[in-house]
Amino acid sequence: METPTLTASACPHDTAKNLPTWIEFFLVLGQLSGLEIGYAHAADFPEFYARFDEVDLVYANPLDAVRIERARGFLPVAMSDNYDEVVFVAAEDTGGGIAAFAGQTFGAVEGQFATLLAQTLLHEEGVSATARYYPSWGEVLAALRRGEVRHAVLYKDFYAQLEELSLEGVCTLRVSDARRFAHLVMLAPERAALLPRLREGLEAMARHPLGRLILDDLRIGSFRPLDTTAPIRALQPG
Repeated sequence: METPTLTASACPHDTAKNLPTWIEFFLVLGQLSGLEIGYAHAADFPEFYARFDEVDLVYANPLDAVRIERARGFLPVAMSDNYDEVVFVAAEDTGGGIAAFAGQTFGAVEGQFATLLAQTLLHEEGVSATARYYPSWGEVLAALRRGEVRHAVLYKDFYAQLEELSLEGVCTLRVSDARRFAHLVMLAPERAALLPRLREGLEAMARHPLGRLILDDLRIGSFRPLDTTAPIRALQPG
């Protein structure tokens, strides 16, 4: 019997850090699932979104998982345990944590889960603040450092990569530990019959010697099956 072949792509925020490991991830996942999985690289988000029409499998942040579900009817396969979190920062530490955001304009990136999570946490704590959007997390940080905004939120994975010099003059007010959602593996609806195989493969990776090394490098402990994106969609306004 011929081995089914899939084309996969992954979130540019993740592949920017360790593309070779992500290519290995899909190769090993294919071996453990009895599939052949090729990788289609996307250097940035416009290219990633353009690939939605041609790929069978994606590793995407929570909001992009919903995006591809709506665009092409993709099905959730599993969610990693490396939760997406947000860091609240300011030009100076005025005390009071994120309460310092009250009545302020803060830098953020539109359409990113970290921004939505920040807005959700602010709302839950009764803090009213207005987002000012920039094209990337790097530009949010630059705007904060040049005084264009006095407060900002940053995607935790981006923040974790920064050198100490990049954070000079930046005060960290809070690093969230909300543990709401993480990146998801999503499958094209026309490949739905392969979903059980992929779930088994993702579960097996944590026990496989090479798979374990790959997951450690990607800071993923394991994947758990996920049947619906409804809880993510419930966070979105409108």
